[in-house]
Amino acid sequence: MSKRPATSPARNGGEITRGIRGSSLLFAGRCLSLGLNFAIQLVAVRYFSKDEFGVYSVALSAVAVAAVFAAFGMDKTALRVLPRYQSAGDLKKFSAAAVMMGLATLLCSLIAIVVIYMIWGVESTYTTPSRSMDLMLVMIWMTPCMVVDCFVTSLFSVFGKPRAIFMRQHVIGPLLRLAAVIAVVLVGGGIFAFAAGQLIASIVGVLIYVSLIRSLIAERDDLVRVTCNDMKSTAKEVFSYSLTLIFGDVGFLMKGSMVVLIIGFFYAPSEVAGFQAVFPAARLNDIVIATFSMLFMPSAGRLYSDGAIDSLNHLFRKTTVWTTVLSFPLFLACVLMPEQLCVLLFGAQYADSASTLAILSLGYFINTTVGMNLRLIRVVSGLRTLILVDVISLVGAIGATMLLVPSFGAVGGAWSILIGFCIQGVACMVAVAMTVDVNPIAWRLIRAYSLAAFLTWGLWAIAQSSWMSVLWMPVLMAAASVLLAWLCREDLEVADVFPEVARVPYLGRLLSSEQTG
Repeated sequence: MSKRPATSPARNGGEITRGIRGSSLLFAGRCLSLGLNFAIQLVAVRYFSKDEFGVYSVALSAVAVAAVFAAFGMDKTALRVLPRYQSAGDLKKFSAAAVMMGLATLLCSLIAIVVIYMIWGVESTYTTPSRSMDLMLVMIWMTPCMVVDCFVTSLFSVFGKPRAIFMRQHVIGPLLRLAAVIAVVLVGGGIFAFAAGQLIASIVGVLIYVSLIRSLIAERDDLVRVTCNDMKSTAKEVFSYSLTLIFGDVGFLMKGSMVVLIIGFFYAPSEVAGFQAVFPAARLNDIVIATFSMLFMPSAGRLYSDGAIDSLNHLFRKTTVWTTVLSFPLFLACVLMPEQLCVLLFGAQYADSASTLAILSLGYFINTTVGMNLRLIRVVSGLRTLILVDVISLVGAIGATMLLVPSFGAVGGAWSILIGFCIQGVACMVAVAMTVDVNPIAWRLIRAYSLAAFLTWGLWAIAQSSWMSVLWMPVLMAAASVLLAWLCREDLEVADVFPEVARVPYLGRLLSSEQTG
């Protein structure tokens, strides 16, 4: 590995602190947005019958699949390629790559829309299209909105603009969608009106993002005018990397939208509804790593480019412990009280989805604890390593899905996602250990994992006791979460990341360690 001249510890420490602080702001926003999005999900589950919600879920999953392919991996490519140009000070290549990525995502979105309409036309020729297919004709127009949203979010992450991401993605966007839902319910609209309302909200959100981009271009001096020749000079690097992400993107779909479509192929819409109703609740366990990744990947890329491997190790370990501790409370709730949550949130007709919720939550928590390994590989490893990891993960996910879903339905889909995350996690940890000077099984990480596992096992044993009232479980889960944070306080370094917390009476003393004062 070729190293650049060592950078100052102060600069690297500032990079790490800004990354954690910014990620914490985005995490707070992510919690807010997911709370609003979850409210939309609850309204849909309660408002529509189980079969109608199943039809909507199939259409939404198909649109999500189209959006992932339309994005063409450009959102992740931006997090890898742009920080390198930025660190090297090559403004021409930086601007050319950003413009080319944006144009590519828009073109792929239009292709996805054309393909869906062609499929609908062929199906109409030989048979009557399903309700999900008809609904897709409305919802497919959300694809360019979703793609632009993801790409611009990555762009703001590279520029270190967490507040802009916070306002647009986590506040304004969810509020627009919630307002559309409330309007549809008040007028008594059906499933097509519900889909149209979500489409209108997405379009308005994109228009807001366009205004933010214009403001960003006006204030930045590292965005310059480029020509077609400038874009051609970066095309090889951009597309060679984005093409390698196809396997990873398909693997991502095999842990969500594709599973929904496969369940819909073998089972009735009600089975799809049973899976899709609890899937967003389980996926709430994923919000921490998804949020921290936005600023972790650009920071890791810059530290690696500067040859600051010690700082990169510190950033990796610190971010991993933060994601584990922050995702722990929700994981406990979904695993220890799944039936109570299903009945409380979705109604008695979804009580049989408790096992699906618990299994999915375990899978997403495992992904959170070891998921930074995948993000690190995407930033610093060679393309061959990335392709190999993605292929191994994809083969494992496809095999588990095709083996379990036809026989066990929604529960089989949950198990396939759990197995897929385990295979991916092991493959990524091996790849990091072999290709990057970062230790994925450092003692401090193993300690955090072991503490979380021990506390979960202890609470599960207590929950199985006949003398334990279910009313006490939330109190015990909250106590266990605080205990985990306290035991990991030396790795969290809360007082260093948030000095203002150290000045709070009792709280600062509780969370501070000897190292942080």
